[in-house]
Amino acid sequence: MSSVDEILAKVLEPDNESIRTGTAELKEAMKRPTICPTLLHIGKYSTSPQIRQYALVLLRKRLSKYYHWEKLTVDFKHGIKSGLLDALTREPEISVRNSAAQVVASIAKHELAERKWPELLEFMQQLCCQGKPNEKELGLYILSIVADSAGEEFKIFLKPFVSIFHSALQDSNTTSAYYAGITLKNLIPYIGTDEATMIQPLIPKVLIVVRNFIVIDGAKAVNLMEIWEELLETEVSILAPHLKAVTELCLEIASKKELDDAIRIKALSFIATLARLKKKSMIKNKLVSPILQTLFALMTEADEEEEDDDDDEYDQVESSKPCIVAAQTLNEMALHLPPDKVITPLLQWADPAFKGSDIRAQQAGYTALAVVVEGCAEHIRTKYMAPFVQVICSGIKHPQAHVRNAALYAVGQFSEHLQPDIDKYANDILPILFEYLSATVNSLASGKKVPRSVDRVFYALEMFCETMEAKLNPFVPALMEHFFIALNPVYPFHVKELALSAIGATANAVGKAMVPYFGRIMEHLKIYLSGQLTEEEMPLQIQALDTLGVIARTIGEQTFRPFADECLNFTLNLVQSKDDPDLRKCAYGVFASLASVMKDDTAAALPAIIPLLMKAVESNEGVTVATKDDDDESAFPAGDLLDDDEDVSPMDNEDDDESDGAGYTVENAYLEEKEEACLALRELALQARGPFISYVEQCSGPVYKLVDYGHEDIRRAALSALTQFTICIGKQPNGEQACLAALAILIPKLSEAIHTDSEIEVVNEALDCLTELLKELKGVVIKSEGHLDAILMCVKNVFNKATQCQMMEQAEEGNEEEDDVEDPDSEASEKLIEYAGDVLPALGNAMTPLEFAPYFAGLLPSILQRTKKHCTIAEKSFSAGVLAVCMEPLDGVLEPFVPHLYTTFTTLMRDSDSEVRNNSVFGLGELVLHGRELLFPNFPQILQILSNALSRETNPLALDNICAAITRMIIVNISAVPMDQVFPVLMSHLPLREDFHENSSVLKCFLFLFSNGHPLFASHLPQVMNVILTMATQQELQPEQKPMINELMAHIASGFPDLYNGWASALPAEVQQKMKEVLA
Repeated sequence: MSSVDEILAKVLEPDNESIRTGTAELKEAMKRPTICPTLLHIGKYSTSPQIRQYALVLLRKRLSKYYHWEKLTVDFKHGIKSGLLDALTREPEISVRNSAAQVVASIAKHELAERKWPELLEFMQQLCCQGKPNEKELGLYILSIVADSAGEEFKIFLKPFVSIFHSALQDSNTTSAYYAGITLKNLIPYIGTDEATMIQPLIPKVLIVVRNFIVIDGAKAVNLMEIWEELLETEVSILAPHLKAVTELCLEIASKKELDDAIRIKALSFIATLARLKKKSMIKNKLVSPILQTLFALMTEADEEEEDDDDDEYDQVESSKPCIVAAQTLNEMALHLPPDKVITPLLQWADPAFKGSDIRAQQAGYTALAVVVEGCAEHIRTKYMAPFVQVICSGIKHPQAHVRNAALYAVGQFSEHLQPDIDKYANDILPILFEYLSATVNSLASGKKVPRSVDRVFYALEMFCETMEAKLNPFVPALMEHFFIALNPVYPFHVKELALSAIGATANAVGKAMVPYFGRIMEHLKIYLSGQLTEEEMPLQIQALDTLGVIARTIGEQTFRPFADECLNFTLNLVQSKDDPDLRKCAYGVFASLASVMKDDTAAALPAIIPLLMKAVESNEGVTVATKDDDDESAFPAGDLLDDDEDVSPMDNEDDDESDGAGYTVENAYLEEKEEACLALRELALQARGPFISYVEQCSGPVYKLVDYGHEDIRRAALSALTQFTICIGKQPNGEQACLAALAILIPKLSEAIHTDSEIEVVNEALDCLTELLKELKGVVIKSEGHLDAILMCVKNVFNKATQCQMMEQAEEGNEEEDDVEDPDSEASEKLIEYAGDVLPALGNAMTPLEFAPYFAGLLPSILQRTKKHCTIAEKSFSAGVLAVCMEPLDGVLEPFVPHLYTTFTTLMRDSDSEVRNNSVFGLGELVLHGRELLFPNFPQILQILSNALSRETNPLALDNICAAITRMIIVNISAVPMDQVFPVLMSHLPLREDFHENSSVLKCFLFLFSNGHPLFASHLPQVMNVILTMATQQELQPEQKPMINELMAHIASGFPDLYNGWASALPAEVQQKMKEVLA
């Protein structure tokens, strides 16, 4: 039998056969009871430094498990501990010594918790107090490793080491000072109040050490700077007195172009973390303005070698340059700070840039607008919309590519986050984009190099078009002409890929209006989907598959159904024949889209589809486990040799395995595939409920496990899928008992997510799931004991900002020194409260009014407090909106609420913001409709209020809701409405302009007047018919409106045949045809 050192030598030989043989022998050797002392002996005395280090790596791997350490004899333990300390003092090779220190740290985790290794503490103290720099450095290095692996166990011994830290940090440019700082960094996650008091005086010294190491060793400076973020995230009180100094140092570092990018980026990372976790301190210390000034200056930086490039560095999303990270940091500030605290100071630098001639400053200005809009959308919408759009349109036409690309990026971002208001500028923006796209295509036709900036114009077009819906219809012919030109075979693959994506975005917006182009689109898609493509062409095939899914979902069932079976079979064959996560992701989207077309006809394909989706749900593909191994240890094959742990006790501490782990990462493509698989399952449960019910049990368990997944998008998708599975069960005949069983699992999980998840978007999703469950399943959701209380507690705690994600944002409220600082919410937090508000009317509609009233009463004060004069526009708009939609579920029991509600609605109708006014007048109309006689005494005052509002209102939505409120008053109590004055005014403001949902109220009013034979209705019949004509042929009809139009036109045709026939015959032929389709 070979000795262990001989075996290690075999494994390290650069020969495959030797490695194979040595590995097999080593696996057997690792089972010997004396392996640990043997490895230590080799680690100390082998003549080969590489073998010494390998032996120590294996020893650490083995002893990191508590079970393996505990089963050693006392003598073996003592020998290993003393032998390791001896090795540390006598080992000449740094890499070997470092590996020995790692073994010491692993054992310290087991021993220090039981105060069993005082010799280690004495050893470290003696080394750290030595006058020789090398010994002092070694002692602090060991201390830093022990603090990293056994910080929780070591902290009780911290006190005698504090003076050592003070001394080491005093020599601020030495390696000992560096290790002292790293030790503090490693201890921070474990310290409490007592330890914080000891550590706080060290922070100024660490600040000096960081400043010195920026010059001495950039990589070490980056490691040291992590201490600031650790303190922000775990023990902020230590940092609070020094926060301004640390921030100013980080701004200074970020501003120095001569420093390495890694150091500057680490400084910016602290600023981003500060914005997320300490916005109040940022404001209190007057740091916002200097931070924004620095970020803007960084965003104007450019690489000299890129100055002549047609593109800009902001296109390089994955790049890590200070200018890009500065933009990302600005985005973080916009997301977490109150919007006025960001926009107002930012304009101090952006405005002069737009008016000046500095190209890079202009580029930075447009990029700044682009990255702040997500977090400041409401603020921009209400205060800066017109001037910002104007300046962006100017930027799109700029002759310099850097500026133009940044402006195009801003168009895309504005289009994504400022709907529907941005649509009003379509006539200003789209022609410019068309012109730029045409010029780009022409340049490609002449054989010029394809600039990456072509992505920008397609991105801007996609974002702008995708959310316009029917308002995009007039522009579709021009759009499609440009896109089809770009699909010409002479153009590069990437341009065709972008054109296909843009076609999908257009289809998302206009739906059936794409029917005239359907045949031509499918011809192009078949080319890229059916051919054998090269690896270079694969992105084009993936995009074609994605666009196919969009077309299937939007073009209309009647148009696409003849192609559905062929597309389904083709997609199945494609995904089974090619191993690519991006392609699979798009295929799952196609499955979901086809389900919306095929409905229960999807049944035949489910046996093939479900296993594909579940494989993605359960897959660990793309997962990479990160370890804490030093770089010089990572080359040693150790992990596979230690898996043979069949004798490990079931009581072994599960956490022991984490001693080597530093978490895991997952490739984005696999994350997106997993998310899309969940969403596809959700869609199948929604669209093909009958056949999918057989798969619910099979799918639920694996999807449920993803609710706690490490990535928030996966958690969101999993919650959404589980919600639809539960609805699928509840919609089955005799499915109530099974549904109750599913709800017994899902409601607590949603409640847990709402209360404990740190990501606002996940909490939003969980609240949305509650709303959807209540809308679809009604009272079944709250039938089981505890569910109603759980849902109400979720809403109440969000309103009171008592959930984990809200408390993280408000974490510093406990600092007495900051209590005087105003603490407005970020827009993301306000959005969260809106999601909670949406649960309330859904809950009301799942109960009787009498049952709902006391719960509404309990939450009413929380809603009313957000209607005060000092509240934000978002708060007032939300409050008016949620109160308005709660009127229907309170029908018949509104009496105790009328005084508060009436005052609230009529007061907010005078607000300066149109959305607040719109929601308030809608609420007043709903209060009238459902309060009936309770409001009769107020009718004269209400009519006067509406009349005044009608005379001064300019917003189309608000005008539409004023008209709808009048129709409700007529329906509820026509005798209290002076019809000869009111009805002509009402008709003069019809048809409605934007709020086509309210056409239902108008039609109900018309039907009411006709059925009562009101003379004013007859005298206004020509106007009435023209209003109905506009509804039917030019506006988007709701499902309930078509039957009302049919009924009303039938009444008019039979009651006033001559008038009706004369009116109908005068219509143009194409309009008559549209009317026939509606009346069919």
